[in-house]
Amino acid sequence: MTTADLVRWGLAGATFAAAVATVRDYERWRALGQGGIPHGAKGWLQVTYLRTRMRETKDPAVHLPFIGEAGDGRWLTQLPHRDGERPRIGRYPVPHRQLDQPGSLRARVAVLDRFDARAAGSPGVLGYRLSAFERHNDAITLLDLDKAPAATRLSKGEVAHIHPGDGSMHMILSPSDAVTALEAGWAERHPLAGMYGEPLTYLMVYAPRSPEEADVVGQLLDAAVGYATGASEITAD
Repeated sequence: MTTADLVRWGLAGATFAAAVATVRDYERWRALGQGGIPHGAKGWLQVTYLRTRMRETKDPAVHLPFIGEAGDGRWLTQLPHRDGERPRIGRYPVPHRQLDQPGSLRARVAVLDRFDARAAGSPGVLGYRLSAFERHNDAITLLDLDKAPAATRLSKGEVAHIHPGDGSMHMILSPSDAVTALEAGWAERHPLAGMYGEPLTYLMVYAPRSPEEADVVGQLLDAAVGYATGASEITAD
């Protein structure tokens, strides 16, 4: 076998390995389910580019420059620190999903009940609308954006939504409350937060593993609603 033959075989082997890796990556992405982009080859190509734009997700310091600006406030009391390791998160920015620690059915139902109560509790102010980000899941949405903070206007009124498959959620918090949630380990930023129409405080809240954790998630939801609606702050500096 000549050197040229060896080179050709080497190139063929590398091409085959790359093709196998590409197919596996595509299949892993498809297995996460539908998100806010087409759930096929076109969407996977978009995500492949977006992966080059992903940012760090857990540092609270990102939000410090925005504390005290117009619309900011504190709607969270001091949160207990979330026990254990954070869950593993998928390598893809869309759909942004939790891969383990899916939580208990009882806790997830409790959170869904909290969402339903919030959506129904303020007729004409809040309601369920199709998520502008997910496009397959309903989101609690602020119906009148005239006095909404900039982040809520950017999200077209979206406040929070649940991912039925893994039990995680996305919520938009105030900068001050985002710091509290991140420091206590209950959430992380979306890896594209601050880009492509996503507010910088667009956070993934992890699925609750117990009724006690569901109560904390309920506090986070109340804070997201308080921020969007401009309700009176729960705490004051």
